[in-house]
Amino acid sequence: MTLKDIISGESEFIEFKQEVPKKSEVYMKTVVAFANASGGKIVFGVEDGTCKVVGINQEDVFP
Repeated sequence: MTLKDIISGESEFIEFKQEVPKKSEVYMKTVVAFANASGGKIVFGVEDGTCKVVGINQEDVFP
């Protein structure tokens, strides 16, 4: 994924999440939807709506 892809914003195949949710159910609905379609990408660390890259803490992914 490139910066150009991020600036282009969300689409049918790209979903942004600002942070990694504590409960996987929050993003697993998107995973299932992508699996039932033609695939897709979830990008954590990007603000939804603004496409601003905010990053995530390593501890949030690998506690």
